[in-house]
Amino acid sequence: MLGPDHIRSWLIADVGATTSRCALLQASTFEVSAVLHYQNDESESLQEILANYLLATDASPTNCALAVAAPVDGDDVGMSNRNWRFNRHEVSRRIGVEETFVINDFEAIAYALPFIHDDHKAEIGHATQYRDGNVAALGPGSGLGMTAWIRSSSGGVAMSGEGGHITLSGRDEKEDLVIAKIRERFGHCSAESVLSGPGIIALHRAMHDVDGLSSEEISARVDDPLCSATMDQFFRFLGSAAAELALITGALGGIYIAGGIVPDCIEQIRKSDFRRRFEDKDSYRDYMRAIPTWVVTDPTPGLTGLSAFVRQV
Repeated sequence: MLGPDHIRSWLIADVGATTSRCALLQASTFEVSAVLHYQNDESESLQEILANYLLATDASPTNCALAVAAPVDGDDVGMSNRNWRFNRHEVSRRIGVEETFVINDFEAIAYALPFIHDDHKAEIGHATQYRDGNVAALGPGSGLGMTAWIRSSSGGVAMSGEGGHITLSGRDEKEDLVIAKIRERFGHCSAESVLSGPGIIALHRAMHDVDGLSSEEISARVDDPLCSATMDQFFRFLGSAAAELALITGALGGIYIAGGIVPDCIEQIRKSDFRRRFEDKDSYRDYMRAIPTWVVTDPTPGLTGLSAFVRQV
């Protein structure tokens, strides 16, 4: 464990498939500053982004902490939705820090959950109770992340995995047909196959047999009946996935929706069947009604989570 006198400042970075958000963290105050956003397509590697950030800020941090959209198991990391690979020790040498720590991007979200203020979340529907307890999050973006913060007498622990790749199932014949079309195309209909940016495109094609629109166009065209139907179904599937996550993690404290898609569609999800689908668990209906659901509106929850992570290093 690194002692507080040893650590003067940190470079922290939330590295997604399309965008990287970098900042400086002062260990004495845990103040986050100098936040800059980078489009990953404009760089050849993560190391290049980090080096450019340090040039732009003229900073000399002591250590580095990264939240990366990838499974993290050891020193070598390969990103899931981008052809980038790196070794954490090589990153340290490249940017001149003593040590680099790497966690999954949704593990960082788990660390952030206890620190999300009321003004950085928007409730979807209304719960019958608001309690302390485990909390969990899922986030459609370039992929689909899932995570949970499991509370304990000592504070809590982050639960990280690859829940976005669970199998998505339908609730009626209409949904079964949609999933069958996606399965024909990909071989397996995971939750991420639908609940992500590429998933919105796949869902639109499976429902309407049309191509040519981006996920941003589909989600924004609220007056287009085909796009509106696609997003309505997207939110129904999202409600099902959120309910499964709540049951698995015992998230009595609430479910949070993060990622890059839903925060731009808050009014749509409020008008959708998301909450009804979330609560629709037969004999467990009252159990589900007592669990609140929120959309995270914090623009940089990954950096919030990394700040909390550094407190425990």
